[in-house]
Amino acid sequence: MNKIIAIGAITLFLAGCGASATIDMDTTMAINQTQATSAPLKLIVDGEAVLPTLSPFFLDDKVYVPAKVLMEYYTSEQKWDNNLKTLTISDGSSSYVLKPDNEYMQADGYQTSLEGPAILRNGILYIPADSLNSLSGATAQLNAAETEVLITSGDVSTTVRTPSEPLAIATENDQVKLYAALKDGGTYEGFVVEVNGNKHTFDWEAPRLLSYPPEIHCADVDQDGQEEIVVILWLGTGTGMSMQELHVIKPNQWEEVTVPSADKAASALVTSKISTEKGDALIQIQVKGSTPSMVTLRYPDRAEDGNLGEEAGIGAVTHYIVEEGKLKAETNVYIGFLESIGTLTFAYKPGKDGMEPDSIRFEVHEELASYVEGEQL
Repeated sequence: MNKIIAIGAITLFLAGCGASATIDMDTTMAINQTQATSAPLKLIVDGEAVLPTLSPFFLDDKVYVPAKVLMEYYTSEQKWDNNLKTLTISDGSSSYVLKPDNEYMQADGYQTSLEGPAILRNGILYIPADSLNSLSGATAQLNAAETEVLITSGDVSTTVRTPSEPLAIATENDQVKLYAALKDGGTYEGFVVEVNGNKHTFDWEAPRLLSYPPEIHCADVDQDGQEEIVVILWLGTGTGMSMQELHVIKPNQWEEVTVPSADKAASALVTSKISTEKGDALIQIQVKGSTPSMVTLRYPDRAEDGNLGEEAGIGAVTHYIVEEGKLKAETNVYIGFLESIGTLTFAYKPGKDGMEPDSIRFEVHEELASYVEGEQL
């Protein structure tokens, strides 16, 4: 449980921010009054039923779940001391102690607050579901029928289960799906591709960016008469940067097709030069290939800008698109500190050893059109 969140700084930060699970407490009082005659609540983690003999329950205005649910996120051990009435959670290097009636978890030298007291019931220790957010980053909510507690792993949790709900489904074929094989903190470590019910695991890694989910597509992108699977993973976004990673798979053999990344493919066909003239900076971009072109931009009063360097960079912003059966890419050209000046676009085509870029086109950003010298060739 090296990630029970370094329970020091991270968990205390989360708890201090008031982060909590999303259990709908408006309905709990009514359910609490009738729970004796109702079927036990089920516990669902990442779309799968877990710990079937340990049912969540309501107490006053809180939903309680077994502390063992934490093992769904971490490689850890839990040991109950019947004499001390304590549950120790250990990952081999750190230990955390839960005790009935305590509203905190004790770690080495500090305490992590719970959303209510831990409760010992029928020999099992339970914690408030709302505490899962600060302890593991998970969120919890009741399903519409109010018969299940649904828990979704958060960015700081780990699970080796393949969730029943895919991360992505191909718009071209709903039998083509992408799952996470392993979630380790803020990282996906491995993915599972499913095609018509058949699954295969790949060891790709990518950040878990909930606002930028992975994509999966199905198209004959190499024009061999059989559809390939295209997986697009987000690597990150930030000021002046937006990066994706591309994988193309032959599903019959579960083999990856060699496809150069957009920035490498473009760099092989694009040259640039930055020079100065009369106090201005001149940026020349030359595109080789079947449809060669060249463009020169004059940046006024930038001759003394030492950050520009001697040539432009390629690839701070890279995106992939599957459109009308073709695999397309766009990547930007930038100067200085990620100062984007235009975009290179192309489609991939079959090559000798996989796929390669077709003719590349460079377009200056519209707001810089006035800097272009002469006509763009």
